[in-house]
Amino acid sequence: MQSLEQFLKRSLFRLVNSFRPGIRYSPQQLPLESFNRILIIRQHDQLGDLMIATPAIRALRRKFPKAFIAVVVREYTAPVIEHNPYVDEVIVFYEKLGRWNIRKFVSFWKSVRNKFECVILLNTISRSLSSDLIALLSGAKYIVGPDHLKLDPSIPEKIYNVQVHRPQGQKHEIQRNLDIVRGLGADENDLEYDLVLTDAEVYEAERVYQILGIAPKAIVVGVHFGALNPSKCFPLDKLAAVIDWTIERYRAEAVLIVSPNEVDRKRIIESSLHHNVHSAPVMPLRIMAAFLRHLNLLMCNDTGTLHIAASQRVPTISFHSLSDPSIWKPPHPRHIAVRADDALITSITVEQVKEAVILAMNKYAGKSLV
Repeated sequence: MQSLEQFLKRSLFRLVNSFRPGIRYSPQQLPLESFNRILIIRQHDQLGDLMIATPAIRALRRKFPKAFIAVVVREYTAPVIEHNPYVDEVIVFYEKLGRWNIRKFVSFWKSVRNKFECVILLNTISRSLSSDLIALLSGAKYIVGPDHLKLDPSIPEKIYNVQVHRPQGQKHEIQRNLDIVRGLGADENDLEYDLVLTDAEVYEAERVYQILGIAPKAIVVGVHFGALNPSKCFPLDKLAAVIDWTIERYRAEAVLIVSPNEVDRKRIIESSLHHNVHSAPVMPLRIMAAFLRHLNLLMCNDTGTLHIAASQRVPTISFHSLSDPSIWKPPHPRHIAVRADDALITSITVEQVKEAVILAMNKYAGKSLV
């Protein structure tokens, strides 16, 4: 199936290139002073990838303070970019065909065709043909993308007519996104994420705490135990042992953060615990973000929830396997990554996690601890 998908992508890429003029521009040739409308495309990645891109979006706003900036995102990730102070319009791309109708298509068409001078594709790891087609659909004269992603190395690049060089060496993914916008003279030293909540969302999250009966001055440790990829899930029996130990050592209140597809796993972890814990209801993404912001600490797998918590400046302990945390975890010191030498999630020990909890509680918990 994957080889067929690659064949179709290359075939369509060749077809597009046959009609696309071969004019290329260096970043230095761009008339930056004339950029009044900029379109950013980041619609083919997951939740964490979009959060990681927010410093680059902020850098573009500071470089072009008066420009109209729109961002194309997938439906699932759109909530995290809502109310972003550096974005004028959020354009939703529906990945599932059944989610489209005539009204949505017309709205999408008009939004993307809205006289953008420049399109920026924040692609760092993989290249999306749908993102390329959206860029072409915009009609923008300049399409900016990195120079290391080629669907077909045998033919010249014609879609990205402004290619930004990708520097060699290992870098955090935040910096990789910033490398792309640096080609337009935009840069950013602050690597914090942007996810701005409304007063109503904050109030709703506080109401959930009241319903759960968690006292305002309690030490609250959140636990999110799910991940779409099982190889990224820290074993539940080990996690239960850490939760019990944390409750005993810090007299903490523990609360399980549950996603809709994790109800069965919740039952398993609850049956493994010796202490009572709270279980938060399934919440919309932005309400969950507001809920997380009141935690002293969040323990979680390497998922989007980690990055959502980071956006609210919540200290975290995250369990890593496939992805190198030096590249992917939030880079701030309050986020502590735990990873085994063999990069297997099952090889992480309870003692490793306990050491991380002690460090986090001593340095980053934010409240007086018992």
